[in-house]
Amino acid sequence: MYNPARRNRNIGKTQGGRVMNGRATEKWSRFFTQDIWTKLSTSKEKWKVLTENPSRDYYHPCKANEYLEVLKQLPDEYTENVKAIILKRTSKSDQKLLVEARRRYDCVILNAFPKTNEWVYAFKPADSFIRHCNPWCKNWIEDKGLFKLVWTPDEVKRYYLYHLFLHEIGHINEQWSKSLKKREDFAENFALEWAKRLQII
Repeated sequence: MYNPARRNRNIGKTQGGRVMNGRATEKWSRFFTQDIWTKLSTSKEKWKVLTENPSRDYYHPCKANEYLEVLKQLPDEYTENVKAIILKRTSKSDQKLLVEARRRYDCVILNAFPKTNEWVYAFKPADSFIRHCNPWCKNWIEDKGLFKLVWTPDEVKRYYLYHLFLHEIGHINEQWSKSLKKREDFAENFALEWAKRLQII
């Protein structure tokens, strides 16, 4: 029997992802598989840098050698357990959650930054968050009901090298506390202390 309905072999596929349990899910990076963090963390090598190509609208603000230069300025006791630095393509979930960096075992993961050099919010951020950003960028703009923090390329680079990166190094050096708040406080204080010692802020 002839069926006149036109059929497309791509019906049911998810652009850039997969369908699991009837729902579209984001496809894992082919380069950074689930077990790569364990392999890197158990490796005898240290300070390995891996770079994933950022998407069209994002870029990596700092080069590999710039992160390595920061590590060389810290005491060995804080850097000996840093196995890898991952310059990663920002996932859709991290974009939604505004996640800029992560620690996985003994690896530091740094997401790419928007090419617009802007953070955009639908509501005014809390005063505590504005104070948190002040050492790195103060250029807040309200535009058509949106609140934007507009960065210069130099400010973004400084922020990545001496705050995000140092914050994650702090996490690598504090893995024993069960309290998320205590871990975050330690990492934040570590980053601020070393940014001051290095005369960045």
